[in-house]
Amino acid sequence: MTRTLLVTNDFPPTLGGIQSYLRDYVDTLDPADTVVFASTQDRAAAAEHDAGVRYRVYRWDRRIMLPTPATAREMERIIRAENIETVWFGAAAPLALMAPAARRAGARRIVASTHGHEVGWSMIPGARSALRRIGEHCDHITYISEYTLGRFRRAFGGNVTFSPLPSGVDTTLFNPASAQEHLETRRRFSVPATAPLIVCISRLVPRKGQDQLIRAMPMVLSRHPDAHLLMVGEGSYRRKLTSMIGDDIAGNVRLVGKLGFAEMRQLLAAADVFAMPCRTRGRGLDVEGLGIVYLEAQASGVPVIAGDSGGAPETVTPDTGIVVGGRDTDALSNSLIRLLDDAELRERMGQAGRRHVLGNWTWDTMAARLRNVLSGTASI
Repeated sequence: MTRTLLVTNDFPPTLGGIQSYLRDYVDTLDPADTVVFASTQDRAAAAEHDAGVRYRVYRWDRRIMLPTPATAREMERIIRAENIETVWFGAAAPLALMAPAARRAGARRIVASTHGHEVGWSMIPGARSALRRIGEHCDHITYISEYTLGRFRRAFGGNVTFSPLPSGVDTTLFNPASAQEHLETRRRFSVPATAPLIVCISRLVPRKGQDQLIRAMPMVLSRHPDAHLLMVGEGSYRRKLTSMIGDDIAGNVRLVGKLGFAEMRQLLAAADVFAMPCRTRGRGLDVEGLGIVYLEAQASGVPVIAGDSGGAPETVTPDTGIVVGGRDTDALSNSLIRLLDDAELRERMGQAGRRHVLGNWTWDTMAARLRNVLSGTASI
């Protein structure tokens, strides 16, 4: 494997979507040929984390890494000291502006990954010109969904190759629950064994659509009076969502807060339906890049209802779930009722979802893509 340096602001022990994405991908690489250069949010926590990984981590002693001359000089030093062949910028904007410095230091290949925020950059003239400079100096740019690529591709110019590199799903962790696990999880969350259970797992922010689920519940309960909606996560929208849960649905709708990974995975697998009706906001600036949780639900054998924002529809097939307009409460209510009405349909969709993820979204599949991108053997 080519010797690779990952340059990133987003890396454990700090939590977040890009952090998890990069951690999981780095874990698929040969640690002997992998080096990380990352910012430092908490020195003690970073030191503890770095002591527990098999690859080498260099820390920039600042909370935020910017593409300044000082940062570039340190990156160049690492490239020379570690005999780096490929530099991988974990988030293209803005750190991939240091691509020329990486080449000066001897890197033969430059790769940058995008995650969705580049859509916003592409809509702002000054930021768009920065994307063009990045595109001029990178060999390969990865993207997480066809939607995001379509939104920002032209901003990067015509001299760079693009490849899909969404997150993978660990299908050994996300898998269907046994009958016993199903019962135990429901008991732990005070949900009757046979009650229809809808689960949403996400940050509590307007884009994710938890408010629409709450609005849909009166109609769902008119058909399935014992149905339960459990919403997992924390965020700025919690107070608003709490105020929306009226007395007529309070016994069936709960915000359960943040859960540990094991509990979250168990609750997901115990659901009858996973629903996150995400919607695009801010004139296209606030958009769902992909939505890996839809794939985790499908890997768990659970049918999904996705919103129509950004790349979310790309995670679902007609055999594995339903896509609804993120602002269409009636469509959401009817889709929930349709799935809760039909146990055989849920079973078919759940099985198809598991096959869909196993065939297209495993970490083995994604890791092979990354290795090809880093080495320069990816097909165009």
